[in-house]
Amino acid sequence: MSGQVLNDCFEATLRPLLTLKPLFLLRDGILNPYERLLLKYDRRQLCIASQRSQGELRRLCELHGLGHFDEIPEAKPLKPAELLSRIGERIAEDLKLLPTQYLHPDNVQLEGSVEQLYVHAQAKISRHAVIDTTEGPVVIDSAARIGALSYVKGPAYIGKLTQLDQCRFSNSIAGENCRLGGEIADSIIGNFSNKHHDGFLGHSLVGDWVNLGALTTTSDLKNNYGEIRLRYAGTTYPTGTIKFGAIIGDYVKTAIGTLLGTGSVVGVGANLFGESYWSGDIAPFTWGREGIYDRDLFIRDAGRMMQRRGRGVSASLEAILRLI
Repeated sequence: MSGQVLNDCFEATLRPLLTLKPLFLLRDGILNPYERLLLKYDRRQLCIASQRSQGELRRLCELHGLGHFDEIPEAKPLKPAELLSRIGERIAEDLKLLPTQYLHPDNVQLEGSVEQLYVHAQAKISRHAVIDTTEGPVVIDSAARIGALSYVKGPAYIGKLTQLDQCRFSNSIAGENCRLGGEIADSIIGNFSNKHHDGFLGHSLVGDWVNLGALTTTSDLKNNYGEIRLRYAGTTYPTGTIKFGAIIGDYVKTAIGTLLGTGSVVGVGANLFGESYWSGDIAPFTWGREGIYDRDLFIRDAGRMMQRRGRGVSASLEAILRLI
């Protein structure tokens, strides 16, 4: 039965990524846990272990069109560093679940084994990009584009419609319809998120609909090489590692030149501008250093942003955003 449980139990520091979705919809490999289990089991065999109230869980399931699941007692909560430490493992496990339209092209600039390169028939790779499979597989999904002067080192997954432009991308996962550039290492990025310019993103978890301005950079190592601790809602959480960057929630925006200190936790909808350096626990809907993002304006701006990718703010999404 344990293989059929959808886990929605998590350390509180992951809230910025999980305010608008259950944990089992958070991509942690080529697939998310829900997609992975649906390929193995009938939906009627699945149940949920969640720490949320029944009302909150019901709203999230309705938002994502999931319907009702039976619930069981809470499971062990997931810690952020566990997601990052298992990137390669999850990608490797999901390879056997890939459909047949993935090719092993031999006409790309490649270091390593071509058998470890999985390119969807509708993806495009510039002949001036380099793919490196010496340390793990590289999976490039449908309609993704790897632009000239990009370097992709496995294990790595590039989601559908995502574009890499002069991007150095290693041991990382990028979701659907992202625009990425600069250096990205040891990180997981959600759907519809942008980091299209120079800057470093390392050992970090990034939500959906995030826009990181040019030169936005995360620190992922303390000067004393000590264990990194996360602060959230007045509580300190050890990560168990000396390498951890930031947790950046859904709909976060950063201005050009933004620097995020080691172990920053940025809440949903925060808009970071006015100062270059930010760290610690940054509240949802932060507006600059002192303000709060007016909810009506936030929903208007989110709608404008989503419209650029053919999406919009649904009534159910707006209702949840107004409850945060």
